[in-house]
Amino acid sequence: MRMLQMPIPLAWGRMAAACLLAITVTACSTVPKPPLSQTANSATQQRMQKLAAVQQFSLEAKLAVQYSGKGYTARLEWQHAGQEDHMRIFSPLGQQVALIHRTAQSVTLTDQNGKQHHAADVASLTERLLGWRLPLAGLSQWILGIPHNASPYQASYLASGEPATLTQDDWRIEYEDYQATALNGMTESLPYTTRLQQQDVRLKLVIQHW
Repeated sequence: MRMLQMPIPLAWGRMAAACLLAITVTACSTVPKPPLSQTANSATQQRMQKLAAVQQFSLEAKLAVQYSGKGYTARLEWQHAGQEDHMRIFSPLGQQVALIHRTAQSVTLTDQNGKQHHAADVASLTERLLGWRLPLAGLSQWILGIPHNASPYQASYLASGEPATLTQDDWRIEYEDYQATALNGMTESLPYTTRLQQQDVRLKLVIQHW
């Protein structure tokens, strides 16, 4: 199976993503980090319990991807409801690159030409077609700033109770820019910048709208 060819305009996004990452790393290297705790306090536990009950959400975000020395930027729209997900990935100029539909039984990716591709999980399908792994099953919890309950994890926490880092399923997740956000009738502190890394794959999600 040949890897999907990304549209030509994304070449500019790749260059921009690489430059943005370099600038961000340089700029942030001198900023002192807040003290972290390895133990979840009562505020952390209450927050996790409330967010673990969230079964559906929708969001729009900017996405930056780096893998195997390559990189590009995109925009995504994601609707999550229980065990079903719809995610649309767009180029910086608005062209739909992929539509991912996940259910409990199957995963389908529709490419920019309308061709459908199938697999048992999103990570293996995106790696085969796009060149990088998208951990959608875990991401539905990680994007809320909590671990999922299907595997062990390690975390460090801010004094306010939110996780600063999370390691689960061989992914390392780093959180920034927590903001009080209305979600499904409640207001909770959610991360607006999430970085994920596994081996040579780096993803950065910046929430634009919940």
